[in-house]
Amino acid sequence: MGKFLEFLGGTIVIGTLALLAMTLVPTPDVNTLVAVLPWAFPAIASGLILVAFGAMLGHLAAIRSAADRQADIFQQLLDRRSTAKKE
Repeated sequence: MGKFLEFLGGTIVIGTLALLAMTLVPTPDVNTLVAVLPWAFPAIASGLILVAFGAMLGHLAAIRSAADRQADIFQQLLDRRSTAKKE
């Protein structure tokens, strides 16, 4: 899910920048830029937020798997310690 959100956010950002460039190519003046900024800026910002959220999900999944491995290692250590005390 995280990779999909990163891909979707990147697609939104690149697509918005492409549309912005296509809009500004015929008449590259400040008035046109000011006219397209109200839809371009929120679209780019939402795409970047999706990319960040997707990356966060990937990091959380990695943290969870590392925590599970650490719990298994800790349990093995506790099992070794209890068998050593019994002997």
